Amino acid sequence: MIQSIYEFGKEISTGLSDDKIKRFKTYLDEVWQSRKQYGLEEDERDSFYGSDKKKQRFLTFDGDKIRANNYVGFIQFEGLTLNIYPKICQEMPQEQISSKVLYWLSYGKKINLPFAELPLDRQAFDTWLEAFIFLFAHHTEEILTNQPYQSYQEITEETSYLRGSLAIQPYVQHNLLTGRHQFFHCTYEPFLYDNQFNRIVKFVSRMLLSFTNNEKSKQKLNSLLFLLDDVADEYCQESHCDLVKLNPLYQDLAIILEMARMFLSSSSISQSDTNKNNFCLLLPMEVVFEEFIFGIIETHFSDRKPNAQGKGFLTEQSVFQIKNDIILQNPNLVIDTKYKIRDKKDSKKGISQTDMYQMLAYSIRREIDQVLLIYPKNGAKPSEVDTFTIADKFANDKLITIKAADIDICGEEDEIIRQINEVLATD
Repeated sequence: MIQSIYEFGKEISTGLSDDKIKRFKTYLDEVWQSRKQYGLEEDERDSFYGSDKKKQRFLTFDGDKIRANNYVGFIQFEGLTLNIYPKICQEMPQEQISSKVLYWLSYGKKINLPFAELPLDRQAFDTWLEAFIFLFAHHTEEILTNQPYQSYQEITEETSYLRGSLAIQPYVQHNLLTGRHQFFHCTYEPFLYDNQFNRIVKFVSRMLLSFTNNEKSKQKLNSLLFLLDDVADEYCQESHCDLVKLNPLYQDLAIILEMARMFLSSSSISQSDTNKNNFCLLLPMEVVFEEFIFGIIETHFSDRKPNAQGKGFLTEQSVFQIKNDIILQNPNLVIDTKYKIRDKKDSKKGISQTDMYQMLAYSIRREIDQVLLIYPKNGAKPSEVDTFTIADKFANDKLITIKAADIDICGEEDEIIRQINEVLATD
């Protein structure tokens, strides 16, 4: 059963039994605890979801019904396939949403994927998983076809002559004590094609082949398995990626390894029952939005000298940490991204009291009197820059200007750049 929902949208019924719901929650808790690649602070959303840091925050459950929170992506669990889309993309055809989010991610740095090699605007994928599988298959096949990877692999085995270094413990245990002292247990490093990196790639390729229905992805994954036919089959987990030491010059191989790590950390594979293969790949939209806005500014407005994630403390006692999303120089400007849809019906223009206090603290602590809030634009309504001013009594009534603007990140890149340029020109 395939279902599609939007973050913070309506509840849907999963049709799962009570036992499956219990297993589903347990599985999501395991995925939540193993997440590493998103860069969220541990307590960032505790006030909203509760203080139990071990409980998943991807979905809200009510019996067999679920409602998506702030994560978008793909979940497959025991017959249930769930696509979760961004709330700001509700007017887009669903087959185009995955490519649009991949475009946003192409400007980010937290998830290392080979976006530049694919014409993402020409690709259409039925699910999130298909999009990520195609990225992996396309990039990996191209790299390993033109650049087969061999490496020195440490091996300990019994030989009839000394090679490398003598492995003392196994030699004593298996040779000296058994009267076979003429044979040696040696540790050495031959230059092998059958190495840990290729074993991981082969395992992940076979795993993804069981998930994908995309013919192009199947073709590329089968091609990879053919290339790696001489590599031993080995069951791999995320921890196996830590055993691979790549030369810093091999950036393409590093991307493959990070993609493999992402798939391994997001999956739960049953070796005995393929019907119980589970997969979960979810991204926090707050991070996606923040990374995209900074990436656009860093790439197209480099003259403003942007810096990301400026950290510091609000008080002189080095407590109450503050973390600005973006700080611009030339001239100075603090930018904070808020992944919220503004309701501008009242005089506050959809800005929360808490956000306003936060911006005031940023301004005072950074000694910058210009602050900009960037929100995602929703719908076809024209975007306006809303301005609020505060007189700083401790600085001779110096005005602190806090502005809020909506950016339509679902549009074409030229239009997004134009909107950001207009917003920055008003500071």
